Amino acid sequence: MKRLWLAVAATLMAGTASAGVPLFAAKCGPDLNVDTNPAGQVYINGNVAKVIERPDGQISANSHGVWVDITPQGDRPPRVTYTARDKSVGECEILSFKASHGGGHERESTAARAGQGRFDARAPIPCAQHKGQPMGQCDSGVARDPGGTATVVVTRPDGRTRAIFFEKGRAISADLSQADGSMHFHATKRGDLYVIEAGNERYEIPEALVFGG
Repeated sequence: MKRLWLAVAATLMAGTASAGVPLFAAKCGPDLNVDTNPAGQVYINGNVAKVIERPDGQISANSHGVWVDITPQGDRPPRVTYTARDKSVGECEILSFKASHGGGHERESTAARAGQGRFDARAPIPCAQHKGQPMGQCDSGVARDPGGTATVVVTRPDGRTRAIFFEKGRAISADLSQADGSMHFHATKRGDLYVIEAGNERYEIPEALVFGG
């Protein structure tokens, strides 16, 4: 299953909690078990997976070369698919599921709002889509939370989008997938400018876009 940027919220480090992950257990093929816990962690065969939440709400988890894609469906069990290490794919059987009843009072994540086009600000930023390409200009939009947590969505020259995720003032990940040809992500800070390498792409994002002001 192609991993589009449209999905939330960030590559987070293994073991980091993720509020958007539904609580379920699933059987994926003959020898693959997936389950989650209330802290938002995803386990693949008992190993804590790295989680990427994307701005459309889809969640991807990766552990030891196995990918699991989770599509939450509110009070219904999520749709869960997998890509095994041998590249075989399939749909998982949901064994158990607990719906969340938060009363609707929790604020949606920046990635969820960005995926719906609900931006707090828009601005052009310097960008380059290919390695060695001179920097040009790309349109971008940002959904923010206080304290430097934000999702910046950049519209690339080819019309596709790239989401870049910030947490507490740090650029932590982008919505890269194997289909992009490179999962490389690197971010540095030069004064008030974030310099981002995402796959073969480069972006320069002003601090003011992330924090506002």
